[in-house]
Amino acid sequence: MDGTHAPATTRSPYRVYWITWVILLVVTVTMLLAESLHMPRWFLIAFLLAFMMVKATMIGGNFMHLRYEKRNLAVMVAAGILVTSLILFFFIRPEARYVLEHSSH
Repeated sequence: MDGTHAPATTRSPYRVYWITWVILLVVTVTMLLAESLHMPRWFLIAFLLAFMMVKATMIGGNFMHLRYEKRNLAVMVAAGILVTSLILFFFIRPEARYVLEHSSH
């Protein structure tokens, strides 16, 4: 040993969280601005749903640490989120349709 050491890299343990937060912020702002682009309604809905799935995947993988877990646990959590989303959608949809039909423009 000659007494020299390789320079230590000082990376913040929170780096992944900051990068994830910035990406989530950009995706959220993009989703908010998408309404002003006047794209067809079906495309806007597909666009927003796709970005919501990307955000849910990033949050689950990084903040809930699911990317370090066994695959079956991540699948169970994803299935639970999907089932809950479908239940909420089908319970909220009739009321949303009623409000949309009876709102004054």
